[in-house]
Amino acid sequence: MQQWWTKLLPTTTANFVEFDVKPSKLSAAALTILYFSAACLLLLAWLRTVLPLPLIVVCLDMLWHEWLQLRLYCQSQQGRLIISISGEVCWQRQKWQVDRVKIRTRFLLLLRLRRPEQHRWLLVCRDACDEAAYRSLSLFCYSSVIYCSDDG
Repeated sequence: MQQWWTKLLPTTTANFVEFDVKPSKLSAAALTILYFSAACLLLLAWLRTVLPLPLIVVCLDMLWHEWLQLRLYCQSQQGRLIISISGEVCWQRQKWQVDRVKIRTRFLLLLRLRRPEQHRWLLVCRDACDEAAYRSLSLFCYSSVIYCSDDG
């Protein structure tokens, strides 16, 4: 049960969130480590003669292009982010609606944004904005947007 005085404190409610998002070094590092690990596993499979070398080379090439595409996508995750209490989002000069919050941790938030016949995922890491803005966004996601843990 929430106490009456907690509703009056400015840190317990959020009506809107507005801040600048910059490219996250944390997400870039995690992505690089993940793809480097996959490349190491492919090379290990070649050393143990589980997979032939031409297949390893093709897989490494595909892995490289996928890493590069996702790395560029991570770099494009920047701009002014405005989310209102109704779930309306202004992101990169486009209007979106918050569909759900998939992941909410102290290190990152993963939001699914939608608009007619289109959706996209927005990853906001803790290092992509200042500390106060990340706390406000986390509080906003906790208090006003439905947290969903299923894939639907």
